[in-house]
Amino acid sequence: MIVIGKPLVDEYRELRAGQRELSKLEEEFDTLQSRDVRLQRIETTLADERQQLLERSTTPDRIQQVRDTVIGIVRQGNATLRSLEIDDGQRRRWASRGDNPHNRRLPEMDMESDFELHSHSLTLVADGSLDAVMEVTEKINRQRWLMTVESLALEPAGSNDKWIGLELRISLYGLQRSVLEEDDLVATSTRMRLK
Repeated sequence: MIVIGKPLVDEYRELRAGQRELSKLEEEFDTLQSRDVRLQRIETTLADERQQLLERSTTPDRIQQVRDTVIGIVRQGNATLRSLEIDDGQRRRWASRGDNPHNRRLPEMDMESDFELHSHSLTLVADGSLDAVMEVTEKINRQRWLMTVESLALEPAGSNDKWIGLELRISLYGLQRSVLEEDDLVATSTRMRLK
C-alpha cells in the first residue's frame, strides 16, 4: 500500500503546486489584461487630445485658413472689415517643460523638446453695430484657437452713435514637430553607418 500510495501522494503534491502556480499566472494575466485595457483607453484619450490641440494650433500652413475664417466671421456678423493683418510669425524651439509661449527664448539650455512654437500676430480692424462687433469677438473666441488677446479696443466710429469701431490684436500659437536640419540628418545617417 505504501509503495502504491507514495507515488500518488507525490503526484498529488506536484499537481497541487502546479495548480497554485497556474492560479498565480491567471491572476497576473488578468492584471495585465486590465492594464492593457486601461493603456488602450489612455492611448485613445491622448490621441483625441492631440487631435483637438492640432485643430486649435495655428501653424504657418494654417494661416490662410485662419484669415479666411476671420473674414467669414466678420461678414456673417454684419460688420464691416477695415483691415486684417497676420504677420509671417516667429518660431523658436519649445522647452520640454516649464515653457511659456510669451517668452522669446527657452527658459534654460539643454531643455529643448522636439517641437517648435510658432506665433503669429493678428490685427483685426472692423466696425458695425455693437451687436455685430460683439458677435465677431464671440465667434473668434469660439474658434478655440491657441491664442492670447494682446489688446481689444472699442470706440465710437463715424457720425452714427450706434456705430462701434473694433480693433483686436491677438497672438496665435501653434506647436509643430521640429524638422531636423540638414546637418542633423547627415550626422544621424553617419552614426547609423558606423554602428
